[in-house]
Amino acid sequence: MMKTITRLHKAMMVLEYFTSHSWVWNTDNVTMLMNQMDADDKRTFNFDVRQLNWAEYMENYCMGTKKYVLNEAESGLPAARKHLNKLRNIRYTFNTVLVVFIWRVFIARSQMARNIWYFVVSLCFKFLSYFRASSTMKY
Repeated sequence: MMKTITRLHKAMMVLEYFTSHSWVWNTDNVTMLMNQMDADDKRTFNFDVRQLNWAEYMENYCMGTKKYVLNEAESGLPAARKHLNKLRNIRYTFNTVLVVFIWRVFIARSQMARNIWYFVVSLCFKFLSYFRASSTMKY
């Protein structure tokens, strides 16, 4: 546990300056430069951030921080991803059970809520039976 706490503390200290200050960026010069470039220059010096794949960029950013700032190996990533998926599934299951439980409490008290519940359940069963029937059809 101390090893984990030490690593977390190190990460917090390294990133503290960047996470605790407010930053304001002025992009007027970049916008002016982009407007003055011709099509050939735009292809050669591609720095338009609107074309970035931000999900991939953030993943690479986090992996680089893990590898070069925190000096951690990448060997534990598959197990960590598997663990996160398991926690996500547990959260979804818990939230679903909680919503159903709360809804059932309201259904016991209100005829209108009971009618809505039966309508939603019947729609779900019709939806599932449609997909069950359509998955067995040959085209």
